[in-house]
Amino acid sequence: MWKLQALVAHCLLLVSIMSIYFQSNILSGLSPLPTLRALGQKPPADRLVVFVSDSVDVDSIVKDNGQKVPELRDLFVKSGVVGIATASSPMGSMPAYVAIFAGFNEDPGAALTNWSPSSFDTVFNRSRTAFGWMGKDVADIFTGLPHGGAAPHFNTYKPTSKRINQHVYEKVHEFLTDEEKMLTLREVKSVVFFVHLGKNSSNAIKPTEQHNRENLHDIMRCIRRTHDLFESAFNDSRTAYLMTANNANYWGGLFPKLLSRMGFYFDFVSDGENGKDMETPFIMWGAGVKGMTPQDGKLDKLPKRIGSVTLDTLNLLNSYEEKSEVTTHSLPRLKQIQLAPLMSALIGLPPPVNNMALLPRGFLDVSAEYEFHALYLNVKQLLAQARVLIKRQEDAIFQMFLPAFEGIDSARIDGFDNEVKTYVANKNFETVIRMTQLMGTQAVECIQYYHTYYHSSLLVATTISYLVWFYCLLVQLTRESSKPRLPKTGYMTWMTLGVGGTAAMIFPLLMLQNVPYLTSIYLLMPLGFITVALAERPLENSLIMCPILHLTAVLLPAGLMILMGFNNTHIGILYALIVCLSNADALHRRTRKLFIWLGLVTLLTFILLTKQNSWMDWLIVPIGEYVRNVHVVYFSILVSALRPMLMRHQHAGRVWVVNGSALLFTAYGVYQWDSEERICAYVYAACWSYLVYAFLSIPYSGTQTPVRRLELIMFNMVTLHAMMTNSSESLILQIMITEFPMGLEVYDECKRRKAILGQDAEIDEGVEADEDEEEANQQRRILAEQDTLTPVQHMRQSYRYAILILLYFYVSFFGTGHWFFNFDVKATISRLFLTKFSLHFSAALVLLKIFIPSIIIMACLYTFVSFGRKHTRSIMICLFLMSDAMSLYFCYFFDNKGSGTKMRQSLDYLLVTHVFIILLLLCSWIAKVFLSNTADTKQPMTANQATVTLDNVSTMGEDSQA
Repeated sequence: MWKLQALVAHCLLLVSIMSIYFQSNILSGLSPLPTLRALGQKPPADRLVVFVSDSVDVDSIVKDNGQKVPELRDLFVKSGVVGIATASSPMGSMPAYVAIFAGFNEDPGAALTNWSPSSFDTVFNRSRTAFGWMGKDVADIFTGLPHGGAAPHFNTYKPTSKRINQHVYEKVHEFLTDEEKMLTLREVKSVVFFVHLGKNSSNAIKPTEQHNRENLHDIMRCIRRTHDLFESAFNDSRTAYLMTANNANYWGGLFPKLLSRMGFYFDFVSDGENGKDMETPFIMWGAGVKGMTPQDGKLDKLPKRIGSVTLDTLNLLNSYEEKSEVTTHSLPRLKQIQLAPLMSALIGLPPPVNNMALLPRGFLDVSAEYEFHALYLNVKQLLAQARVLIKRQEDAIFQMFLPAFEGIDSARIDGFDNEVKTYVANKNFETVIRMTQLMGTQAVECIQYYHTYYHSSLLVATTISYLVWFYCLLVQLTRESSKPRLPKTGYMTWMTLGVGGTAAMIFPLLMLQNVPYLTSIYLLMPLGFITVALAERPLENSLIMCPILHLTAVLLPAGLMILMGFNNTHIGILYALIVCLSNADALHRRTRKLFIWLGLVTLLTFILLTKQNSWMDWLIVPIGEYVRNVHVVYFSILVSALRPMLMRHQHAGRVWVVNGSALLFTAYGVYQWDSEERICAYVYAACWSYLVYAFLSIPYSGTQTPVRRLELIMFNMVTLHAMMTNSSESLILQIMITEFPMGLEVYDECKRRKAILGQDAEIDEGVEADEDEEEANQQRRILAEQDTLTPVQHMRQSYRYAILILLYFYVSFFGTGHWFFNFDVKATISRLFLTKFSLHFSAALVLLKIFIPSIIIMACLYTFVSFGRKHTRSIMICLFLMSDAMSLYFCYFFDNKGSGTKMRQSLDYLLVTHVFIILLLLCSWIAKVFLSNTADTKQPMTANQATVTLDNVSTMGEDSQA
């Protein structure tokens, strides 16, 4: 029951945090506005061709005054503009396409689903006719959405196709040379053509600089040839063109990052200094575009004035979301999301209904009247979103007591049309444009205000839930450590019923306040935790025992883990510090086993330091020139086979045969993979068969002693881990699972020696000198049978083993190369299991590889430490306390608006501290299943051998299930 309670509590806390930072901001039920043609305005262009390319950054366009892109230089020098689109750092795989064509940055809720938001509007949907040539993954973003008259016609290709850009050009050529289609298409207005250009080579290998240059020229040539095709097909000077990039080489998000960790290479570019937003280039030319490039083509000497405004003023106007310093000779700048209203205005369409950007000024070669009407439609679309949110607030029952946005309200929105009519009638368009743009800026601020309206309330509610959960865990730990175990109060009390009734009364009030359903649940979540905490209190003395001990044992390890593991790369130092302190008493007694153990600790510390710190590359890089990763894998396989022999493990003959054969198949499969040969089907069959055998054979092996069963667990799990290793991960695992039980033995020997010395001292004080040896031995037996663990000692032991489990989990996490923000491998871990990539199976194998070390560590603990086996709940409670303390810290320092790297790290931290701690509970259950039906067959100790230790108390009760 307590395991289910912990699972539910952690799930609720996690989704509560997600509700703060990842609530969807997409409003539904919005109606599109009329087109500019319906308002009597003739657009400057009848059609728009949009080129979106991969592998193109700002320097590729503007460096050396555009000499790197001679194919397009004459186009934008003649009648175009080159600028910078500032992209918000993404978290999903395809956020740039949504920003460009829908006009809003990635929906926060999409970070959890790799972009699968609710229905949203795009430029394609507003157009009556839209055509596209793109990869299937890009087309999937826009298919199935509502459209303005006819569904977009997308021609797709596979991302792995060779010569992608040539393939796209041929398809466009085939379409534009179909004269029957063109006769009809030439008469159609407001047409959108989308041409997506990508890399020609696979992402499985890291591209070189020469390869990037070739890709750039290939993309530019394709754009120029496609441009010439459109000019030849229509030849009416009514076509506008836009070229931009999908956030350069950036592929963000948890699942694309996961793909790279599995060996699929992606180009992760820097987010800039100090976490600045990313910059992508854009080039506009053709019908309706105001040329800004000097005739000499020198992009570093742009004119100070463009039309009636300075370039500085233009950039500040178009950067309405945040004021930033702009240099006099900088390129024109706008937000990437502003491309959507800009494209819409070029061909006379209203902006997408979910658009969150203002139309940038100075880019359209149109009259002031047309610019006003385009901006007017833009602002009306923004006000429609603001109206929905304001109406929700104004209709609430307690709205007079709650804060509201002060800039605009429903009355001002309703009167906006009347405000502009006077200026329009007097043809005072410059004034009305400034007024309309100010209204649009306030509308954007209003929308953003209400999107985060419950942020502080949810954060407070989540914090209270955490604190109450901490109290609940501490109460449970107090009950578990008490002898006899104290009964709990239960749910049928006046206090618990009163709290539950309070929640039932508040919920309808929140509904009348128009608070979203899920938000209401999260705001009431503290009352649910309070109910559980009240029910968990003991019937007598509900005070928490030893608060200073709890504060120290929870905050110190959690703080050290955050400081040295998360915020810095010092997990190796932290590992050495904790394991040496845990065995500090044993360091005074020099034995052979102690020195071997210290050697293993030093070796593992050194490996962790070299893997995480680039300043040690001077030592590793020369070795890497002679020793490849595949050589390390072969050596790991050899050690996996020899280690049981060197450790004198006893296995049945069938175990040696099966595991030895599995390791041979693994070595052969790795050889075929490294040689770029097709992996034999027998290798796949052998690996899958062994995966099933490794788990099922352990509980049904017939071994009866825990130590022999543990040896089998180690052999099977290490062999399975070797099948998924890419470099030194298997070696790190084997060092760790050799060091950990040896450390337990060193600790146990030290405690045994101290216990015997302590017993002798007690006996000497209580026994007269003339008593015989037999009476002294009898007293030793009595001491050995007594339970000497006080509640405080019970808590200390629980914290000790919880710290060790948490430490070794993160050591294995770092050491096996699966730390989220520092991972780079080329070979996939699923290479011996899957013939082609599968996200779900590969993710499952990644998790298995991560948690195999924890399964072995917990099995060692339950085998050698009776306290760990009998008091799992106490240890897991301490584990929850430390991990949840880290989660609460990361909750307050979550970054969902900064650079893409910081956003990914914030999300990863929450997943590691929340989700993985529950998986550790699963690892504990697996370890106990593996050790089921075993019994210690050692002979009873004689009086002279009797010892009392804190780790092996035979009289302790079984784990509480209450």
